[in-house]
Amino acid sequence: MAAFLSDHLSNVISQLTTFRNTVDSDKRRNLLTALRQAEQEAKEKGITISASASPAAVAAQIGQLEAGDAVAEAMGIREIAGTADYEYFDRHWIESALNYYQTGKNRVPFPTAKGAVNPLKQLVNEREIRIAIAGDWGTGTDPVDKYPYAVAGKIAKLMADQKPHYTIHLGDVYYSGLESEETAKFVGRWPGGSIGSYTLNSNHEMYCGGKGYFNVLLANEMFKAQQGLSYFALTNDSWLIVGLDSAYFAYYQSLLYEQGTLFEPDAGKQPDGMVQSQWLAGLLKENAHKRVIILTHHDGFDVQPVTGKVSRKPLYQQVTAQMATVHDWWWYWGHVHGVIAYERIFFDNNAAVTARCIGHGAIPYLPFPPDLSHLGDGTVRVQWVETDLARNGGDLRRAPNGYLLLTLTGAELHEQLFDELGRTRWSNF
Repeated sequence: MAAFLSDHLSNVISQLTTFRNTVDSDKRRNLLTALRQAEQEAKEKGITISASASPAAVAAQIGQLEAGDAVAEAMGIREIAGTADYEYFDRHWIESALNYYQTGKNRVPFPTAKGAVNPLKQLVNEREIRIAIAGDWGTGTDPVDKYPYAVAGKIAKLMADQKPHYTIHLGDVYYSGLESEETAKFVGRWPGGSIGSYTLNSNHEMYCGGKGYFNVLLANEMFKAQQGLSYFALTNDSWLIVGLDSAYFAYYQSLLYEQGTLFEPDAGKQPDGMVQSQWLAGLLKENAHKRVIILTHHDGFDVQPVTGKVSRKPLYQQVTAQMATVHDWWWYWGHVHGVIAYERIFFDNNAAVTARCIGHGAIPYLPFPPDLSHLGDGTVRVQWVETDLARNGGDLRRAPNGYLLLTLTGAELHEQLFDELGRTRWSNF
């Protein structure tokens, strides 16, 4: 049975128009404008689709419209212009929007720690603990001769060569975190740590309601230490490392799960909406004397490369409020495709946070301009950011992809940022 593509687009537009998030953005307006252009064009051309067509099939039809580029650009990531995989006009971004529309608020139930399940684990008892971290890596590694797949595979090998005790993915398996995508692009390809591996939830993995992340990744033997939970903690006498789910509760927060949150904005819509933040509060109280590392997929703030303007996110207020009693802490996030080391941020009580963006695992992205003097404001300042070109296969406009290696020696923390060529790009040694 056939249906009109314009009618399908009309339903998508209706849902996105009537459903309002706590945090609205220009992205909603841009996406709705592009979808209306596509709807009008499809109506004028009388294009039909199968009534049972998959989001991938519908996305392919929309991608063939003159308005298809506008829809892809409004939905996708604005890193590098082009139609290749993971560029501006990649039609798979349209498929992500349709998966998001089709799934709606029907998310996998949020798993919580109950009974014998304890999210807190002891860190390996070694003089030096090595932790390799990458974000936004889930692009797949096949075919191995094509960017970004070849680079994703190379990053995985370089991480493994460090012989880390732990590896942590900060989230994003593209394009929609489908069960088939998690299987094809992540399972069996992510480099495992000798003691354990962990993976965070993300906006892209929630486009299908978290089915791939919760049902495939967390069910995989490599991530058994997480016990099916999207939040976790590791500790020893000096350190508390906490991985948080900033994506699951973001459905009512922002369009396309773009803005992260630790809890449901309206707790009445989700019975377990406060479980994670309550668990974090108790954990911090029980480990009050320790230095703390926080890991999220979403960013607390962002710095615009050209203007240098700082955009603080709702997640920043949430996390800093929960960390108010912690004197010394670090925060690592992905989501933004790039790599940035920020100067230490001090608060009124003389506590301080060191923030890092580690979102350059595999997605092609542009380097920052070489002049860093205008970046940031009186509180947020950039210490280092990638300004070099990769000059290594694929698009010559792109910056090098890479990962972070943390080394914990007693109460000391050392950071090294490596790129796809194995070069040390920055360290605090």
